[in-house]
Amino acid sequence: MKKQLSIMIALALLAIGIITSCKKDPIPNNNEQNNEQPSDTIPSGNDTIPIGNDTIPIGNDTIPNGNDTIPVVIDGIRFGDTTGMKVTTYNTIMEFDDAWNPILLDLDGNGTNDIRIETYYDGPLAIGQFQELTLHCINAQIHGQTVEKESYSHRDTTITNYNGWTQIVSNYTYSTCGKIDENDPVSTSNVFEITANDFNDPLSLEDNFQFINSTFLFRENVEYTLMNDPNEEEQIVTGSHNKHIYNCWNFPTDEEKYIGFRITKNGNSRYGWLKIKLHPTWGGKVVDTELIETAIQK
Repeated sequence: MKKQLSIMIALALLAIGIITSCKKDPIPNNNEQNNEQPSDTIPSGNDTIPIGNDTIPIGNDTIPNGNDTIPVVIDGIRFGDTTGMKVTTYNTIMEFDDAWNPILLDLDGNGTNDIRIETYYDGPLAIGQFQELTLHCINAQIHGQTVEKESYSHRDTTITNYNGWTQIVSNYTYSTCGKIDENDPVSTSNVFEITANDFNDPLSLEDNFQFINSTFLFRENVEYTLMNDPNEEEQIVTGSHNKHIYNCWNFPTDEEKYIGFRITKNGNSRYGWLKIKLHPTWGGKVVDTELIETAIQK
């Protein structure tokens, strides 16, 4: 009897131990001291997975899919960098006297010309022929700025005598390159100057662009003499010799340069460039115009 009672007590104690062990919490993985959530717990819904100081969102509404695009914001382009540009190459040279054959450019390919470059080679009979190369905005704005420039005037007189006659010639010089005499008068003019850019120069969206009906790229220096009818009674001949020097206001010659432009339609602007080279000819007096390429943002 005592043996059976001992067995029953032992079984009872064993049952109590089993119940107590079932009520214990599981031991966290390496988190005993901080009472943290076990590492094998998987977050769901709007939970995040910590990685260092960052977190990765979980949930379909935060994961981009293949059809999404990330907008790329740029503040300009670089001349000659064809990334994202539609480039058209040319083999076009307009000679200095090709007034009947201007360069017409449809830069955005919509069937309408945006820029015209033309050369004028003519002049009044008293002066003779001379060249003016101009750029005209039709639907595009040109990269450049209006600047205040100085020009200088000089006047002197040449008197010569021969066979009893006196010739008096007034010499007038207009120059963009500096004074001939320190007392020469100075005039200032507001002139729109097209920016001559080099390869890899930046073109910022904040740069100045203007719609200019017509602006000079090149003007040939002009020099001519006008003589009046002689005064037989006094044996005097008078006249004037006139010289215009435009060199210092001309676009650079004999090197490839980029001209920036902007076309805006329906509130959207696209930027691009013309790549040209002005080739001096006739001893540098006039230029032929080579169009090398155009480019515009796609």
